[in-house]
Amino acid sequence: MQANRSGSRVVSSIVVFIIFCGGPVGIYFAMNRFRGVGYNGFKFLETRLKKPSFTLPLITWEPVWYAVYILYGVASFVLWYVNGFAHSTGPYIISSIKFLFSIMWHPLFFYWENIEVTFIATLLTWVFNGITMVFFAGTYQIAGLILIPEQIWLSYLSIWTFYLWNDFRQTNPGTIFDNI
Repeated sequence: MQANRSGSRVVSSIVVFIIFCGGPVGIYFAMNRFRGVGYNGFKFLETRLKKPSFTLPLITWEPVWYAVYILYGVASFVLWYVNGFAHSTGPYIISSIKFLFSIMWHPLFFYWENIEVTFIATLLTWVFNGITMVFFAGTYQIAGLILIPEQIWLSYLSIWTFYLWNDFRQTNPGTIFDNI
């Protein structure tokens, strides 16, 4: 009985952590919508970067991100429900690192307008999501399979961000990766 209470305390802590981290980020982006920044504005993208020809319509970005985060939550819940938290700490640590890189993408791109660091964060998110998929699938296969759509989205996002970064570094010499 003690282990069950301890596990629920840990899950409660994770939920509180996500609310405290995700809540302010969500409020920030919701407020920026009214100022024309973010998905609806794409001011940074429109004024300083050349969009790749395969850029998805703006209306698709928000639903895709929502779906990705919902699937991540479902996969995490499935893993916890089937295996408990005590036996899944490794996968949860790796997925938390992936989550942190994932939530960094938006402020890096839209607020700080740093395409180089955004590209690095995108690649790290892709790598850690792949590791998370392997860990989740190793513990409970369905939990890993649920993350496949996120890996597909991150693959697209990595290629898209690479094209933006490559165009940006060609038009702005002296950037971090200028010698690549």
